[in-house]
Amino acid sequence: MRRNEYTHRRRHISNRHLSDKYYYAGEHETATGIRLTQYNEQSLHTKEVRITDTSFSKLTDSNQINWFEVSGLTNADAITRIVKDFGLHNLDAKDILTPQHVVKVEEYKGRMLIVLNSCYYDVNNEMRSEHISILVANNTVITFTESNNPVFEAAHKALLSNMLNIRKKGSGLLLAFLLNTIIANLVESASKVEEILEDIEETLLDPKNDQGNMGSLIQQHRHEYMIIRKNSLPLKDQFSKLLRTENGIITPDILPIYNDLQDQLQFVIQTTESCREITSSLVDLYISNNDLRMNAIMKRLTIVSTLFIPLTFLVGVWGMNFKIMPELDWRYGYFIAWAVMIATGVLTWLYMKRKDWY
Repeated sequence: MRRNEYTHRRRHISNRHLSDKYYYAGEHETATGIRLTQYNEQSLHTKEVRITDTSFSKLTDSNQINWFEVSGLTNADAITRIVKDFGLHNLDAKDILTPQHVVKVEEYKGRMLIVLNSCYYDVNNEMRSEHISILVANNTVITFTESNNPVFEAAHKALLSNMLNIRKKGSGLLLAFLLNTIIANLVESASKVEEILEDIEETLLDPKNDQGNMGSLIQQHRHEYMIIRKNSLPLKDQFSKLLRTENGIITPDILPIYNDLQDQLQFVIQTTESCREITSSLVDLYISNNDLRMNAIMKRLTIVSTLFIPLTFLVGVWGMNFKIMPELDWRYGYFIAWAVMIATGVLTWLYMKRKDWY
């Protein structure tokens, strides 16, 4: 019960007001941990960093690229100290601690702050969204993630294999690999949602398939593609700032990589547009199929009603309490009545079939 109260209280922290101190406004409860990876052309090593260290900038090595991985944002004081230690403002710490913050690329003298959101499918095939911030200060890169999920595992593999000579390059190439991991997750998520929506469309186009839960599936994947669009569209708008930067972090030799990342973002935007159109058509198709099924049911009920109208008339005539009704005293009247009613029903059915009413 105390945990629920804590989570409920933290959801209402918005960090919208100016203050000397800000708090983590998300829902993850991962304890803050810091890992430092330092590398150059000759060496690569990783170590854990204590949160209680008074100065994180003193842990850096000017002869190497320094990558701090901060997982978990619950220790807002530590996050703020790291941000200030590398020359940024208290308000930049607020942006990092606020998952609801808009996507942005902020450039300072020799520094850059990127605030964005990533989404991916977990092992249970459920979409997850995570707030990620990247701070670049000369030869130091700091990544902030809400959880301890291995979001940047691909970047670690690239360092181990020295992909694209990453260990010979500066922090700009490491930033490219980090952004590539995030954008690749967006591409995979958008492509998967598009494939699922196309499968739903095939199901709806075949009336023989069971379409009982199609409505909830459409709404679920509509919500997922909207999350992807919300995370990718602002990033696409802000990404152009990276291509125009003049702080020396992104050098001309790695600029083609950033152009490729921008192309991948454009692909995500186009895929989400396709998902939007498919979803709109699926909603119309689902409603149309429901109307068709309702019409088919009404048609069956109408046929049954039509068959029984003349029979009801005959039964009503013979059910009248008149004294002079010869059929009532006739020995074969009961059997003749049944024959007349059966013949009437069969003839009515044949007539409707000939008119192709069903």
